[in-house]
Amino acid sequence: MHFQITFMNMLTMLMEENSKRIKIEEFVEMMPDACEKQFPKKCNCCCRYFDTFQDFLKYTIIPVHSKDHSLQLIDLENLHDVIAFRNCSCGTTMTVQCAVDKPQKKELMHAISEEARERGVEPEDVAQLLRDKVIEKAMKR
Repeated sequence: MHFQITFMNMLTMLMEENSKRIKIEEFVEMMPDACEKQFPKKCNCCCRYFDTFQDFLKYTIIPVHSKDHSLQLIDLENLHDVIAFRNCSCGTTMTVQCAVDKPQKKELMHAISEEARERGVEPEDVAQLLRDKVIEKAMKR
């Protein structure tokens, strides 16, 4: 009987934790605004200005040599980040952080890791999917 109660308590705690966790879909909704806060942005080489995140997406491309690796995932003890790489029309590689504040960065990395574990894929695969969904959402604005 004690085992059954303990198991049920653990199951309830896991379900509560899982429901509190920010899901990838929620980041798709939040990330365009987080990215938008980083604009205007200027290319350091050709001095082209990108007034908005949408302009940045329209007038830059994912680097050809890194189509599948255009995101850098950083998940260290005190440093969490997802950085997206894009090339300006002059060829200069520029970056955009995918989350703005530290707690959100940590939650994002956790969500990517959990989604990858649940799907049985690498975190980079989930991050690429997230990138594509965020770009799609931002371009519809």
